Amino acid sequence: MDIVMPNMGFDAQEARIVEWLKNPGDLVRRGDVIAVIESDKANVELESLGDGVLLEQLFPPDTLVKVGAIIARVGSPNEQAIAPSSPTPTLPMMVEVSPVARRIAEEHGLDLAAVTGSGPSGKIMRQDVEKLIQSASVPQPSNGKKGIMALPKVRQTARQLGVSLADVTPTGRHGEITLADIQQRISTPAREKSGVREIALSRMRQTIGERLHRSMQEAPHFYVSGEFDLEAALTRLKTISGVRVNDLLQYLVVQTLLRVPELNATFENGHLYYHETVNLAIAVSLEDGLITPVLADAQQLSLQGIAQASRALVERARSNHLHPSDLQSGTFTISNLGVVKQVDQFTAVINPPQVGILAVGTVKPRPVVINGGLHVRNTVYLTLSGDHRVVDGMTLGKFMATFQEELERFS
Repeated sequence: MDIVMPNMGFDAQEARIVEWLKNPGDLVRRGDVIAVIESDKANVELESLGDGVLLEQLFPPDTLVKVGAIIARVGSPNEQAIAPSSPTPTLPMMVEVSPVARRIAEEHGLDLAAVTGSGPSGKIMRQDVEKLIQSASVPQPSNGKKGIMALPKVRQTARQLGVSLADVTPTGRHGEITLADIQQRISTPAREKSGVREIALSRMRQTIGERLHRSMQEAPHFYVSGEFDLEAALTRLKTISGVRVNDLLQYLVVQTLLRVPELNATFENGHLYYHETVNLAIAVSLEDGLITPVLADAQQLSLQGIAQASRALVERARSNHLHPSDLQSGTFTISNLGVVKQVDQFTAVINPPQVGILAVGTVKPRPVVINGGLHVRNTVYLTLSGDHRVVDGMTLGKFMATFQEELERFS
């Protein structure tokens, strides 16, 4: 049974193996976590798809792997004899390497298997390593400015860590950037100069920036806002154990999307898709960014079911115990800043390829006119963002009106 690198969400092309939790020869059962992998935005747990023995690991930890690539194999115990018990060495054992050549190769992140030795019996010498390092240098541009020199493995490491090579000071013998230089850059992420601190952006923060920037560029956003009276709903919630106002809002959004399928949709490569199931993505704030794990098949859950499932999902997100499926196939997103009492309302950027996102402000007492009289009621402001390429103002208005009907039905 092949275990492949899963798809970690829209536009994900690769993910990194953080660590293996099972070793070759270990017994595993279906659902056992065998590895932790990292996408652009979160760590997730990779589970075995069946019972058996972990026969082999095809990639070591800290390796960036393409989505869909086979990373491990699980089989029956009698197959253990044909499976390698340890990773195959990248360098044949019979090839000698001089101590100086080995040290230089390690400093530059150079795989010695790529080096042809010129010494006795093919022994790899210092000059062999330095020759390959020089051949990996970037040619000098026609404008006369010196290019950035770094071996492919160094460049890959920099991409994984979200480090720009332009910000790294090279210390290599020939002016190239080494792995040690990358490590030095990330070990001192902040720099003070003339009262200004430079903060290195995490990989997650860079990914969020790129995706949201692209969303604002590609999708013309259209917004509608409304104030909703929750007084009666809050009174009823007091009679329901274990359910909070945030759970209720998620439940009402799901019921609304079932009646307004135009917003339970995705727009990909010029094609618009309506979804029968509501996979509700919930924005969760982490220390260095925001992720949107998905509550799949939310239309099948009761109010109490959504409360339990949502709480478990958020807890997995904050403790880095998400499953790959938790980040896939979202059809609509809800972003709630209600925990910050000073945020009455805000607008949110659409999470592609979805076509809508709902921004929820804080719930608090506000003056409300009812039958000509002034009253103080607990209300909330909701702001709906829509992709104007595929939905218009009337669609967003229909969502808000339907939400009001669902709220009154609950109350």
